[in-house]
Amino acid sequence: MAALDDVINQDKQSQKAFYIKVIAGFFAVLLLLLVVWLALNWFAASAPVAGTAPGAPLSATSAPAVPEVQDEQARKALQQMLSDTNNQVNQLAADPHLFAWQSATVNTLQQNMQQAYRLYGQQLYSETGTLLRDIQQQSSALQQNYVKAYETAYQTASTAFANTDLSAAQLNNSRALAVNPLYQPALQLQQRLDVATQVQELWQQVRVAQLENNVSKQKTLLESIRRLDPAEQQAQQRLAALNQQAQQQSFADVVAQAVAALDQADYATARQALARARSIDSNRPELVSLQRRLDSAEKAGAAAQAEQQIQVFIEVDEWPTVKMLAENGLKLNADNPVLQQALQNANQIIQAGQRLQTFLASPQRLSDANIRQRANEAIAAAQPLITQSDKLAQQLNQLQSLLQAQVQPVPVLVKSDGRTNIRVLGVGNVGEVKEKTINLLPGTYQFEGSCKGYRTEIISVEVSPAMPAVQLQCKTRI
Repeated sequence: MAALDDVINQDKQSQKAFYIKVIAGFFAVLLLLLVVWLALNWFAASAPVAGTAPGAPLSATSAPAVPEVQDEQARKALQQMLSDTNNQVNQLAADPHLFAWQSATVNTLQQNMQQAYRLYGQQLYSETGTLLRDIQQQSSALQQNYVKAYETAYQTASTAFANTDLSAAQLNNSRALAVNPLYQPALQLQQRLDVATQVQELWQQVRVAQLENNVSKQKTLLESIRRLDPAEQQAQQRLAALNQQAQQQSFADVVAQAVAALDQADYATARQALARARSIDSNRPELVSLQRRLDSAEKAGAAAQAEQQIQVFIEVDEWPTVKMLAENGLKLNADNPVLQQALQNANQIIQAGQRLQTFLASPQRLSDANIRQRANEAIAAAQPLITQSDKLAQQLNQLQSLLQAQVQPVPVLVKSDGRTNIRVLGVGNVGEVKEKTINLLPGTYQFEGSCKGYRTEIISVEVSPAMPAVQLQCKTRI
């Protein structure tokens, strides 16, 4: 029995496993069919329709999108037109002077603008566009007529003022300001009209002063006219002409003074007069010829004066001053041979003296043979010049004396402790002494002291006349 039960159970389990496999297979087949169906639909949707280009609408269902886009663009354009036209009307209404001039027209434009908004709200776009274009044309015409109204009145007033028709000028200018009280040309003309009567009276006085040949009075009256009416061109021109005449007369007077001063050799006065004439009119050709004449006369006079002064300072042996005077004189008269020669002599004597002085300032350097050679060369170069300068001759003699002293031996007293061996390096041995006098030529020498058990001492000594004694001994033990 137990074996039969086992067989039955195994059979049931086998049947159950079979049914599970059948059900799983069925669902797998359904899933595969679903995948295939979706794939076919996808390829059908992505494949282009025959006869259409890539990117073109795939079916007629997308065709209504074009009119919708076009309608949207038209609405946006109409909205912009509404905004622009409204701004145009608002600008006209914001101008108080234009509004006061044509308030009914401005009100009508504003009412029409409200009507345009109502038509747009009712989606009557064509009627809205037509009305907006009419409003724009009417607004532009109103602006142009407004400007023309006050400009025309002003031009008429300006013409009348130029023809001295003051009543007509006042009438038309008032009309212009009534339309636009801020119109600057009309405001400026009104300022002139306010003083026009006074200006006319002053002009009458100017004519009287002209008949009297009273230039000063004419200028005073013209200045008054210019202060009252700065835009009065005729007054400015007449005043400029009178000033020009006065300037020419003043120029002629100053030039005459310069010529008279030149004739009297008063060069300072002549130069001052020329400066005043140049400040009046620097472009006059007369100034060039007068300046040349003055320069030539001054050069000749300055050269003669410089020659006299140079001779004085040559005699007192002041060659730096001679050089300065010669240089200043040559600035005015570069071709003067006397000044050129004086400058050349001064440079030679000054340079020779400076060269000698370098050796006189450091006589100890003459102990060197090379230095003595250069000093002798300086003496040879200065020798031909001493006849012109006593100071240079004195410098030369001093240097010669120093050179002679350099070839005379100098007695040198050497002091020590009697046990230090002293010698002059490069010259000879002094020995172990307490005091000893030796003869050396001027110059620098090295003295060496040595002693057994002590450190060697070396000192440098400058040998010269009247020098102190030389003391040397070894003091430091080793």
